[in-house]
Amino acid sequence: MKTKVPQATDPCGVAGGKSHPAPSSGSFADNVPDHVQIQTITGCNAACLFCPNGKTRRKIALGQRMAPELFNAIVDQCLDLGVRRYSVYLMNEPMLDRDLPRRVAYISARIKKPQYVKVTSHGGLLTERMAKGLLDAGLDKLKISVQSLDPGTYWKIMHLRLERTLKNIDRFIELKQRGGYKLPRMEIVMVDSIQTRGEIAHIRRYWERRGIKLYVEPVENRADQTGIRDTAVGAEKLRAFSWCRRLMEQIYILHDGRMVQCCADWEQQSIMGDLTSQRLADVWYGPRYREYRRRFAAGDVRGMICEACRKQPPPR
Repeated sequence: MKTKVPQATDPCGVAGGKSHPAPSSGSFADNVPDHVQIQTITGCNAACLFCPNGKTRRKIALGQRMAPELFNAIVDQCLDLGVRRYSVYLMNEPMLDRDLPRRVAYISARIKKPQYVKVTSHGGLLTERMAKGLLDAGLDKLKISVQSLDPGTYWKIMHLRLERTLKNIDRFIELKQRGGYKLPRMEIVMVDSIQTRGEIAHIRRYWERRGIKLYVEPVENRADQTGIRDTAVGAEKLRAFSWCRRLMEQIYILHDGRMVQCCADWEQQSIMGDLTSQRLADVWYGPRYREYRRRFAAGDVRGMICEACRKQPPPR
């Protein structure tokens, strides 16, 4: 069954025509979205200490896929809105989706610099088939989460085998060099936790010797996700966010077309719209989003998922 893609509505609610109104200068409520994250499949085969995957109160089925026609329609609407970064992942392991290269290719064929398409993965499923597919698809950036270079620590944090991940990364680099591909640019990311802070300097040197940049992200509580309270332990005490770009600039779309307020909303408490019955522009510039952005900018987050969100200060 094909997914029905809704028509846009004009300000008077009549179907037809383009619907995104001109943003008001200086108004957070009318920001043009800069990023989109699209969940093309649900779930992840890892079990990272700092991730709510598998620990949510809401039961989230593994392997639910986004329909191709819905994905294409979402990308087309993001292009109309002027979105710059296209991230083909959200609360999942994107390489569980065997169609990931095709989805990346759909975006890369339609964007122009400074627009780009990105995938973040744990790398354990970066098989030769997936690697070749992403290289040919025109992926711009590939970010791999490698939380430790000690096999035991890596296993305790991610419940994956370090040897396999490093082998996959090395093979990807080899295929990229042999094929003469300029892209994607590869980056490594890790979390600054009590388990790994002492390793960071060594890990940075390891990846720099391979010409790869390491990004160290702070621990956060994912909107006070109860399932990670005892395991996502930052190297420093978590604090309330002083500012956050997510609500102002970023779009988050689940596999079934529903839009959540934030990538931290694993319990799906704050649904902003449904792209199987609404146009993306109508949701982004609609009254719910505008009111949330206005309140956040004013520091009034009572009753919003932002109220309980905490983050570790960036490493010094």
